[in-house]
Amino acid sequence: MVKKILFIQNRTGIKRSNFFDHWENIHAPHMVKVLQPLKYVLTFFEEDIENGCCGMAELWFNSEQDYQNAMEKRKTEFGMSDNWHDVAKAWPDPDRYEYTGKEIVILDQPK
Repeated sequence: MVKKILFIQNRTGIKRSNFFDHWENIHAPHMVKVLQPLKYVLTFFEEDIENGCCGMAELWFNSEQDYQNAMEKRKTEFGMSDNWHDVAKAWPDPDRYEYTGKEIVILDQPK
């Protein structure tokens, strides 16, 4: 299994609350339909650092190839139809915003 971590920043002039609302309620459900990940988790950062990263998305796929195939779907007209790039940009730059990781759970206690 492959876990992708993507750090995201909102665009200048977009209110943080609007950015988070768009990400959670428009972009994320749309991406589930487009990318079909095994798991998708958002983390919104509370700190409001000027020009800083506002949050991260974690997506799980069966393989790197499944992820690459999903990213190709993102480039389609349907994949881009949620206007995500109107409110967000990759952090810190489009060429280095995506990281591959192996999750090691140290503690996972159900409530």
